[in-house]
Amino acid sequence: MHKRETRDKGTLSGGEGLRVSGYAATWDTYDMGSFEERLDPAAFNKALEQADEIALLWNHDTGKPLARVRAGNLRLWADETGLGFEATLPDTQSGREAYELVKSGVVTQCSFGFQVRDETYEKGSAKPLRIIRDADLLEISLVTFPANEGTSVEARAEAEPAPARRLRLMPPA
Repeated sequence: MHKRETRDKGTLSGGEGLRVSGYAATWDTYDMGSFEERLDPAAFNKALEQADEIALLWNHDTGKPLARVRAGNLRLWADETGLGFEATLPDTQSGREAYELVKSGVVTQCSFGFQVRDETYEKGSAKPLRIIRDADLLEISLVTFPANEGTSVEARAEAEPAPARRLRLMPPA
C-alpha cells in the first residue's frame, strides 16, 4: 500500500463571485530537504481521466471541502505550467472565508494530496532527484504553509473572468 503524500506548490487567484483559480502543482523541480522532486508532466494523466472524486479542500482537511469535480464547481487540467484548477466556492461561511483569505493575500499557495504509482530516482546536481511519473491525485488544497515558497497569489476584480485554460493531457515521457 502506498502512503498518502502532500506537496505544496501552486498559485491562486480570486475572481468572479467566489471563484479561485491557479496551479496546485507545477512541473518545476523543488527541494524537499534530503532530495529534490519533480512531477513528470504526465504524472496525473490517469487521475484527470477519472477526476470525479477529486475535491478542493482547506489545508488538506477532508472535513472542509470547498469544491468537487463531480459537483461541477471544480475544473482541473494539465498544461505546460502544471496542474491547473478553477473552482467556484460555495456561498457558505467556509467558502466566503477561504475566498476572502485568498483575495486579501493571507493564503497564497496551493498543495495536492497524492499516492505515487510510479517513481524513479536520478542523480541530481547536489541531491538525489525523485521523479514522480504516475500518481493518483486525491485532492488539491488551499494552504497556509506550503512546502515550496516559490509561489504567489493575486485577487482579481469580481467582473474579471478567470483566464481560459484548455485541458491538455501531457504525453507520457
